Amino acid sequence: MRRKILFISIGLTLLLTVLVGICNIIVNSNACGRTFDNADDIPPQNTALLLGTSPTSRLNHRPNFFYKARIEATANLYRKGKFKRLIISGDKCAGYDEPAMMTNDLVSLGVPREIISTDGSGQRTLLSLKNIRHEFNIDSTIIISQKWHNERSIYLADKMGIHAIGYNAKDARNSRTFITHVREKLARVKIFIDIYLTNRNYFE
Repeated sequence: MRRKILFISIGLTLLLTVLVGICNIIVNSNACGRTFDNADDIPPQNTALLLGTSPTSRLNHRPNFFYKARIEATANLYRKGKFKRLIISGDKCAGYDEPAMMTNDLVSLGVPREIISTDGSGQRTLLSLKNIRHEFNIDSTIIISQKWHNERSIYLADKMGIHAIGYNAKDARNSRTFITHVREKLARVKIFIDIYLTNRNYFE
């Protein structure tokens, strides 16, 4: 019985590993050539979408590297004249407002407040993209986040009929960001669950 349980556990682990690998390959391949590290290489668009995150880690309250990098990337893209309108989509709840915090930091870096629109219902990347498609009527955009996030976002955007390219904010790979990168691998599996099972209506 113990041997049988062991074999089943090994089999399930291998199956999950293969599944995660396939999903990641599909997402990465789909975004190939559509994310950019250099702002000069990006064709200008009317709209850019900044995907929200918190300025500090929710686990240890230390400064969030990803937040700072996205703010700097967005300000740089604006200075390059790559977008005319910016939508900031993130989580907003009682006493917590990612889009508002990001707006204030961007304004301090020279991005005009009047070109910024906010979406406080973007608790997930899926919802951020659904909202810009159905609430803001956007069908073409530059997505601003880290490369791995942009790749996943572009896949979702394609399924929603949004033409998207990504501008890659700086990334970090260390002990403090390890969990984020592991979670991202699993999020690529969740994409397909959303598309084909739980949230099919978002893609109609």
